[in-house]
Amino acid sequence: MTDHTRRTVLKAAGASTAMLTLAGCMGGDDNGSDGNGGSGDGNGTGDGNGTDGSDGIEVEPGTEIVLEGYATHWDGVEPTAIEGEENPTLALTDGEAYTIEWINADDMPHDIQIWDDTDDVVDDLISDEVSSEGESASLEFTADSAMATYVCSYHEVNQVGDLVVK
Repeated sequence: MTDHTRRTVLKAAGASTAMLTLAGCMGGDDNGSDGNGGSGDGNGTGDGNGTDGSDGIEVEPGTEIVLEGYATHWDGVEPTAIEGEENPTLALTDGEAYTIEWINADDMPHDIQIWDDTDDVVDDLISDEVSSEGESASLEFTADSAMATYVCSYHEVNQVGDLVVK
């Protein structure tokens, strides 16, 4: 093989490799979830706020909402409509009382906070920090239209779900 032919082959191989690498970087975002609305936007959902952007799962007033806290997500436990859902969107009734109890499921520090759409805490709604697996904390509140998300401040990128207050 002459130097000229060798260089041509190496250039073609290099160009092919570069194109494949670039195609891999520019390819479709396969960052979605398991069918629960994920889109890979960094918050686990399609709307940038932690859930699928739907109207949410209706939660009856007075219902205790139970979640398990993982650094990667909130996992719905109760009521049964949210069981097994990651970062479920909760549809609440404006002016009605609710309780969120969450259980530490991974031995990492967690809390739960209620944020508005500018990521500010609403009405000082912040639970105690819980750092040991199996420990739990609760947050009692009255649903308000200013509420947009429930968030763990330690893992706010992944551990966030929407609140839809009607």
